[in-house]
Amino acid sequence: MDDEAAAKPYSPQNLLHGIFLVILLIALVAQYFSLPDPKSTKKKGDGTKDKKIDNKVHLNPAADAAYLVNRLRPDSTPLQILYAIATSPDTIAVTSKHVDMAADLREKKRAHLAEREREGSSHKSMEDLFDDDGWAEDDANDSAAEAARRAREEKEKEAKRLAKATGKDVTDFSKMMLEGVDDGVLGQEWVVRNLTELGAWPPPSLDGSIVGADKFDLDGRMVAPLDHPGVRRALVMTMGRLRAKELNTHPELMAAGPKGLIDPTYFQATMEYRQRVGQVLEGALKMACTLRSYRLARSVLDAIVMFKIGLVDVKGKEHNKWFSEMMTRQYGPGGTPKLVIHEKFLGVPTPESEKEDDGEDSKDASEAARKEAARKKIVQQIMQTKQVTTTDDKMALEMHITRQHAESFTKEKLAMCQKQGIPPQMALQAYREAWFILVRARRVNDDGTPSLTWDGALGDAKYPGSMHFELLKEKKDPLYEMLDRDTLTSFTEELANPTSSCENRIVIGWPFVITNVAQKTGKVKIHLPPPVEPGRYEFIVSIVSQEFLGVGEEFSLFVDVAQGTEVKKEKTEEKENSESKKDK
Repeated sequence: MDDEAAAKPYSPQNLLHGIFLVILLIALVAQYFSLPDPKSTKKKGDGTKDKKIDNKVHLNPAADAAYLVNRLRPDSTPLQILYAIATSPDTIAVTSKHVDMAADLREKKRAHLAEREREGSSHKSMEDLFDDDGWAEDDANDSAAEAARRAREEKEKEAKRLAKATGKDVTDFSKMMLEGVDDGVLGQEWVVRNLTELGAWPPPSLDGSIVGADKFDLDGRMVAPLDHPGVRRALVMTMGRLRAKELNTHPELMAAGPKGLIDPTYFQATMEYRQRVGQVLEGALKMACTLRSYRLARSVLDAIVMFKIGLVDVKGKEHNKWFSEMMTRQYGPGGTPKLVIHEKFLGVPTPESEKEDDGEDSKDASEAARKEAARKKIVQQIMQTKQVTTTDDKMALEMHITRQHAESFTKEKLAMCQKQGIPPQMALQAYREAWFILVRARRVNDDGTPSLTWDGALGDAKYPGSMHFELLKEKKDPLYEMLDRDTLTSFTEELANPTSSCENRIVIGWPFVITNVAQKTGKVKIHLPPPVEPGRYEFIVSIVSQEFLGVGEEFSLFVDVAQGTEVKKEKTEEKENSESKKDK
């Protein structure tokens, strides 16, 4: 249920409604997942043998990573990335297990209900056989029989109490509402029906993707993605999450929640699925940076935001307008998330004095004074920065950043905690705001136009940017060794194209995370390898949010790189040796 309820994570009304539904689900799901390991799914009276179900899932992270990276391409869209995650081996293993366990639970409940119906019918017919002078009264007058009956009843009650206390009460199905068994219960098939009405099922563009052409093993048969129950379930949860904005406000879902008509075997799995996809997306982002693909990294970042907020598109003006209006309603005019980049420089700074006091540690200094001291310090560093040369080990990109929304966010979080009776420390400590910095570089001609002949060498002339994969091969990088031929070719060609290589090649990808909602200012420092050839270079810095829509920042910094003295000395020696040989 958290899957759909979290579509509007910043609205107080939706948050309260979501908390209520989550509490309800926890009560239901706790019983389901505390059941003992299923021993069999034997049907009453069908004569079939017991079919044991092992609820353990055996994962293979290496095979999962290899599958994922070889389903990625430089031009992969956010949807295609999410499809690749939904069809990875470990994902299928988990979702298939959930499908089997849910089917087993449905079968057991049907059998239980059928048995109760037979018992009720049988009991009614037996009552018709007794009259007022029947054997029941005779037995009741027998003190020994009465004592035995009471002992038996007490034993049964004690057994039930013990079963409930240890989480092993498998007979009380009245609180476990299941789609397809109980009337009016919403689960996976309800989501599919609504996705179909929204035009989101079957999944858009699935057939034209790499994943759409894959076949998956189902009991020894190779089937298409939607014909495999585990793959189908993962894709339903993917599209359900991306359409959470519509599903969350659906009248049927709004009415079913308070009544408890929610199938926990599906909605509990969506919460686990969201967590897993979030983790795998972070891994895909690291893959994109290792492969130096800017386009893929941006698509992964878009997929992260889409899946986190619950939107099918992060580029559309309609969604951006909706998000902006929602943030304004929640946090006020100043609550729209925004990073303001103040002083910034790129160069080789002089070593800082350890005893230098910037005013930040002074208890008497006001916030404004500390901010001004930090600004002056960065300005001083800029003035002291020496020119980058081809022999420098590294240069630094440094920025002074202000979170414009810090105050509004903090006030709202504290007010929410007070209203719900939650200790403020808990909410503030659980805060997480992630951003990602992507840096690209290109050489600039004298007339200001980008150079198409620069090979992209930074820090190591032996391996220019166009030969990045040769470097990975020499280093025996684990990710490189996973690449199949088609995948390697697609990413190699992207870096080898002189007209687009600088636009598409990442110099470095750098995450930074805010864990203090009240933090207003901060400094980010990233070390970069300098170019190995003298000239003028442009470094493009893109700051992308992993939480919010339409709030990124991008700017360029230019740096003049001079010929290093050691290189000059080497060239002078080579020239002298050459002239000496001529004289001979």
